[in-house]
Amino acid sequence: MTQSVEGSTSTTRARVRALTSRNDLPHPGVLALAALVTAWVVTFSVLVVRRHRGFYDFGFDMGIYDQAVWLLAHGHDFITVRGLPVFGHHGTFGLFLFVPAYWVGLGPDFLNITQVIVLALGAVPVYMIARDRKLGPWAAGALGAVFLLHPALQFFTSELFHPEAVAITPILCAYLCATRKSWGWFTVWAVLAISFKEDVAIFVTVLGVIVAIRGERKRGFAIAGLAIVWFLVVSQVLIPVVSGHSAHYEGLYQGVGGGPSGMIDTALHDPGEITRRVFSSESGDFAWKLLAPFGFASFLAPLPLLMGLPQFLLDVLSDVSWTRTITFRYAALPLTALAIAMVEGIGFVRRRMGARVQMVAVGIVLASAIFGTLAWGPSPIGAEYKRGWWPTTEDPRLASKRAAVALIPDDESVSATYTLVSQLSHREEIYQYPNPWRASNWGVADSPTPNPRRIDWIVVDHQTMGDEDEALLQTILEHGQFKIVLAADDVLVARRVGVSAPR
Repeated sequence: MTQSVEGSTSTTRARVRALTSRNDLPHPGVLALAALVTAWVVTFSVLVVRRHRGFYDFGFDMGIYDQAVWLLAHGHDFITVRGLPVFGHHGTFGLFLFVPAYWVGLGPDFLNITQVIVLALGAVPVYMIARDRKLGPWAAGALGAVFLLHPALQFFTSELFHPEAVAITPILCAYLCATRKSWGWFTVWAVLAISFKEDVAIFVTVLGVIVAIRGERKRGFAIAGLAIVWFLVVSQVLIPVVSGHSAHYEGLYQGVGGGPSGMIDTALHDPGEITRRVFSSESGDFAWKLLAPFGFASFLAPLPLLMGLPQFLLDVLSDVSWTRTITFRYAALPLTALAIAMVEGIGFVRRRMGARVQMVAVGIVLASAIFGTLAWGPSPIGAEYKRGWWPTTEDPRLASKRAAVALIPDDESVSATYTLVSQLSHREEIYQYPNPWRASNWGVADSPTPNPRRIDWIVVDHQTMGDEDEALLQTILEHGQFKIVLAADDVLVARRVGVSAPR
């Protein structure tokens, strides 16, 4: 009996040793990356919730996308915050994925936290691409961390929900599947990425050309052809048909010709205007802050860099400065290409120079990422954290703002100043004041605004209004059609006392 028990015990110990000696447990490098992903998600989820609930977000663009999803969930399609139909604004068919959540009453917090999670999970395909390039778990985990440390990725969370930012991780997954020649999953991820915004199709077009260059000619050119056709159909056919005008974002490029044909004409007849913008100091600073946190390793893999080049050129050629900064979503596609090229560049170092040099290169890239996140990042450890990207203190007027919002019935129309719009956007008609009395950031050029008599409520924060808007409000109130029902801490709510126009 004793021998039987001892034999059973020794057998159990042998089994335990066998199990623990296997590689079933995650590598410490994987665990470290998982811990960073978790910390990243928790940190930025808290920050985005604070920003929305603290009334620090804006009608442009949180109110636009929140109302867009709410409209799709309720069978409507005209974004009154923007003055455009949902698909006359952008080809954002991926918004349908969020509709079920809006059926059960979710809203901006759901969109923003989902974006945070999706962005953080981009570290997974980065890690997997690195492992496919024969980098060890520690090196691959470090490159996943580099991705998360990039200040641009962090800024995308502070700007709150934007479809092109959500597309980053599906793009990374599509590239991973393309390198593995897993074409079924490639199709799933590529279609998902393109569904979030038509611009992504240009990225996929270049990816298709790269697939062709790497040996899959017929498949690669088919991918490229389908992607560019989709972009042209959405931007040149769908959006103009639905909105009644050419794509609104062509207005950002009037100085270089507007649409594609105008840009080509400018390049042929006035190339100096193109080169002046491409090589401006703003463009140089933009490129520097995109490249430096990756330790310039992206230059070691120039082919993947081409995927982000079209959007980078569009960013630096525009008439406005805010497309040439890492703080806004216009950097999303260039950043994605740079992340892929960074990993491929380190893989190139390993193939050509060996594991030791590769580890030195990984160390340089990781150090660069830490520098970038400290010097330019909006995370709690970054220099930009307390410079207005996040609410670091509670607004002393928060109670008055919440009281103002609580007064508005769910089924009535509102015109609200921009910091109040996303608190009221779950309705068919929500306008960003001074709309609809005076067109401001409304539709496209010369788009007529609706009859102001449709508005049931006005909700404004005087501290966000200019003199012209204040004068308009005073005129509206003097006409006696609205009665002030709340005025506290520079927050005003007025309700229509006459009969509103039929909708």
